[in-house]
Amino acid sequence: MSNELIVHEKYSRYWPIVALLSAVFTLLFFIAYQIVSDVLIEGYLRLTAFGFFALCVLSLFKVKDGKMQITLTEKESLLKITYKLRDRTIHSEDLNLDLIKEVETAQMPNKSLYNDFMKSDRCIKFKRKNSENWLYLHEIHGRVIPLSGENAEKIVNHIEKWRDR
Repeated sequence: MSNELIVHEKYSRYWPIVALLSAVFTLLFFIAYQIVSDVLIEGYLRLTAFGFFALCVLSLFKVKDGKMQITLTEKESLLKITYKLRDRTIHSEDLNLDLIKEVETAQMPNKSLYNDFMKSDRCIKFKRKNSENWLYLHEIHGRVIPLSGENAEKIVNHIEKWRDR
């Protein structure tokens, strides 16, 4: 069995479309509030234009970053996890496989409105032998990386096989 596993975070192909449409709607609502003379309607149009502008900027950041690649490498019961964006390593961590008591897939922690709509996103959580608290495996700076159900199961199966050696 190979000692390396490469998976990607769950990434929607619709991000470029969202960025383009929100830019178009931003422009349309901006032009509309410049034309309108009613103060109340101008305020609503200005607020809507700003909302679409914020959506445009955030989705452009997502398009710019692309898919995160997660590489898991096992060597002598040490699991090295490397996170890359656009072939640039952004984070790396080591985890001793002997200290893991349990590992399983779970729903993403509900920290945003997005998680209320995307119930299919999965994450991996584990327990250490000396603790009863669950920890998230792929968490960078407080952000849990979403995975597809297939990739999450693949990672859990590999970790269990590596642990049982």
